[in-house]
Amino acid sequence: MIRTISFMLFFFIGLSIMSGQEITMLKGTVRDQTTQEVIPYATVAVYNNKGELVDGISTNDEGQFLLETDKTFTYFEVSFIGYKTASVQFSEVGDPANISISLKSVASTLDEIVIEADRTTTQLKIDRKIIDIGADIQQSGTTALEAFDQIIDIQTDLGTGNISLRGSDNVKLLINGKPSSLDAIELLEQIPSSSIKTVEIITSPSAKYQADGLSGVINVILKRSVNKGFNLNLNSAVGTKRYSYGIDGNYNLSFMNLRFNASQSGREMDSKETINRSFINGDTQGIFTPHDFNGKIKRGIIGLDFFVDEHNEFSLGLDYTDDYHSFYNNSQYFDVTDRDDFIYTRNSAHSHFTSVFNANYRRGFNKEGHFLEIDYNLNNNKNDYPSTDFEENVFLFDQIIEEDNTIHAISLDYALPVSEKIIIETGASWNKSDTKNQQFFRPNNTVPTLDTFNYEEELLGIYALTKFKIQKLDWQAGLRYEYFSSKSRNTLNLSTTNLHFSNLFPSIHITYAFSEDNTLGLGYSKRISRPNLHHINPFQLGNPFFRFDGNPELKPESSDNIELNYQNNKRKLNWSVATFYRYRKDVILWVNAIEDNNVQVISFQNIGINHSFGIETTAKYKFTSFWNAMLTGNYYYTKTDQNNLVTWDELYSSNLQVKNTFKITKKVSTDITYRHTPKRQNAFNYIEPRHRVDWAVRAKFLNNKLTANLRVIDVLDNNLMKRNTRTPEFNQRTVWKFQSQTLGFLFSLKYTLFKSEDRARNRKEREYRHNHSSN
Repeated sequence: MIRTISFMLFFFIGLSIMSGQEITMLKGTVRDQTTQEVIPYATVAVYNNKGELVDGISTNDEGQFLLETDKTFTYFEVSFIGYKTASVQFSEVGDPANISISLKSVASTLDEIVIEADRTTTQLKIDRKIIDIGADIQQSGTTALEAFDQIIDIQTDLGTGNISLRGSDNVKLLINGKPSSLDAIELLEQIPSSSIKTVEIITSPSAKYQADGLSGVINVILKRSVNKGFNLNLNSAVGTKRYSYGIDGNYNLSFMNLRFNASQSGREMDSKETINRSFINGDTQGIFTPHDFNGKIKRGIIGLDFFVDEHNEFSLGLDYTDDYHSFYNNSQYFDVTDRDDFIYTRNSAHSHFTSVFNANYRRGFNKEGHFLEIDYNLNNNKNDYPSTDFEENVFLFDQIIEEDNTIHAISLDYALPVSEKIIIETGASWNKSDTKNQQFFRPNNTVPTLDTFNYEEELLGIYALTKFKIQKLDWQAGLRYEYFSSKSRNTLNLSTTNLHFSNLFPSIHITYAFSEDNTLGLGYSKRISRPNLHHINPFQLGNPFFRFDGNPELKPESSDNIELNYQNNKRKLNWSVATFYRYRKDVILWVNAIEDNNVQVISFQNIGINHSFGIETTAKYKFTSFWNAMLTGNYYYTKTDQNNLVTWDELYSSNLQVKNTFKITKKVSTDITYRHTPKRQNAFNYIEPRHRVDWAVRAKFLNNKLTANLRVIDVLDNNLMKRNTRTPEFNQRTVWKFQSQTLGFLFSLKYTLFKSEDRARNRKEREYRHNHSSN
């Protein structure tokens, strides 16, 4: 293992050896001449004595730039929309490592200019990958779950709704850095992709992050409208058995910003699943199940941002979602041993009423990057799961599961820049979750029962983090302490649990910048997965042929993660590669068992130790001014040690995606994407290879204010899922034809009703969220 890592390290370094030419460095900050506020994303362009552009870069979120070039140049220009371009002769620069540029605003009023990226962009930070959803054609007019499906770093199964990172579904999903009690599929289907600003994929989380999520954290950052004046955005979409419409905008004054959003969407879906089982006792069972889904989501968001003065900001927000969907399953059982064929029918529904309240206060000090932030988040969910079952139109039973959950989350973060090269961060967080789960069961001609499962969970975390820079090396080292406690009571069998865990979680991240566009990174983090509500809750929907059992005897699963990555960004070619090793102990796995009458029982068990390896690579190439191509691939391998529970102890999965974007005219662009998923081997089953082609086209009108999209997913309509399951007690083959092919139209209109000319509050947008290292 050490030999392998050493080889890879020297290999990456060898790729990055620079030529012997002299390197010139320009480092500085760009500010507004009047307000002295920093200007992010300003362009710094370098020219030679012939006036030819030889190099360039953009300022970061803090208005800073660092350009290292081996090109000969005489002057550089700094520009940004709404400002007069500043031209500076290099011979007049006193200290190239400490340049201060002030841009003067253009006096005349400008017409509104809409700037959007034509495709998703990716940034690699010291401890995360940030994907800017931007205006990617394939992700427009979709849900967050469907947008994830276009990001190959996140393995998304649209049929089941499962998401995973690096071959593991033990992922922590956050929205603006906050947890939710909803399942990932329920949560992601509530969020339209138009509401997403960025997706942070954090496979090597620092000590700032809560330690759960063994394979990493996915943090969805939602947009926050702060444009000056009164702005409205209208969105509507219609497609295959779906529709959506919504309005969002903001009213921004000098001292206050009002944000609002309202939307409704509806979707129907049908799929057909065929299951063939053979049991060790010689019995057989076949099931043909057509799934009919019908759902509607209503959502409203309102928020207020108060800019008290230059150092104090306060924010309030309320998000309410009404999510209802129904299911109808009319399953046909055939080839059942000792039984005639029969029809089993289930009518069921899910209702989710979610309200999220957030309050945030931030105190900024005179020194840039010096701040204190306090955040409170209240997440309340009321969930109902009623179902009625029939066999050959004869009533069997009614079952109603009610789950009420409340999460309180309080966090405190403090950052102190000791010097230009040293930053100290520290903070604390407290999360408390209360869940009451009730099951009402009324069988035919039998006395009904009502049972309750109560679950409480508390998590206290404290962290300290230091960032420092030594020449071209960036270091980040941190330590986190967490105390976790949970207790539960089950009235069905009068069982209780009372768990307590106390752990330390170190993290360290190092990057070495050979140049501005040539970086090598190394990271280590320790993670944990503790037994939670999902593992021990016995009240989950089943039927007479399938049952879920909670396991209160589970032990925590832990992992140690090591990651090595390299990125190289040039004008036409950008590419990156990352490799990792993950050591998992007391792995928690979903296992199957068969009881009498061939009833399948599923529960979670600790199965031993896993060793996981993987590699991910992405290459983007700009062939011409109108053609961009991207090739992305990954491969993951896991070896399970000393275990007799699993069928296969060598697991693997991989993905390959080729994306081509063409700019046909200034107003029209198109995207063709090919995805291939080879055989995926799991512990008890394997999924046969799949592939699909996606196509989309976009046109812009009215000075880019009106956008129209056409999107077709799975053009060839052949993305079948074929899964083969093998356990010591039964074999099963599943063929699932879900509604993979979808057609969608999206219309989006952006309009400014009133534009404020007051520049005194031209603040850059800041996301109010805990656990974000670039606060």
